[in-house]
Amino acid sequence: SQYIWRGEQQNDGQSAVQGGLDYGVTLLDTYIDAYVGFWGSNVSGGTNTLSGNELDYYGGFSGAVPLLEDYFSYDVGFLYYDYPGMTDENTANGARNVDFFEYYGSLSLAVPNPITDVGISYYYGYSPNGFQTGEYDYQNVSIEIAVPNTPFTISGGAGFTGMDDEGGNNYSDYIASISTSIFGLDLGLNYTTIDGYTDDLEADEVSFSISKSF
Repeated sequence: SQYIWRGEQQNDGQSAVQGGLDYGVTLLDTYIDAYVGFWGSNVSGGTNTLSGNELDYYGGFSGAVPLLEDYFSYDVGFLYYDYPGMTDENTANGARNVDFFEYYGSLSLAVPNPITDVGISYYYGYSPNGFQTGEYDYQNVSIEIAVPNTPFTISGGAGFTGMDDEGGNNYSDYIASISTSIFGLDLGLNYTTIDGYTDDLEADEVSFSISKSF
């Protein structure tokens, strides 16, 4: 129903159509998989007024942690955010400087228990240039719990963005979700909020998604 990235609306409350394609190959069974892919969405409003589209390209390695493969998994890689057609009006001749890289790593834990599936993950991302903001890092901790004897999964997460530039925003974002699958479709309902951001972009948002993987 809308595109929200780390608590911030990316399409001014309008509906979003998104899709992607991934390719992966196993380099070492269980322990090392390599992957590349791309993902896209329509964007509009706010800082994205001049673009209309976002295209993300990514690649990395993932797998289980040796000796702890029943509990821990990892993912490391890079992500390139591309906004075709968008320029920074503040630069000479409208030169593009809004695209940026993020380098990331995450560690996930499958919590052993006899009741239900529980997963906890930690994500760290770093960008040397950000989206017109300069250097930043992003940390997120999330948890996912399968509701016993139901087809539903609940999850929640908290993220913190830190800016190296003293004039930038240092803010937190939070999300709570419930999801399920029916007739081959994945359905999700999300509540997001953001704290410490610019006043006009701080808002509580409720969104829903319908997706299909094949």
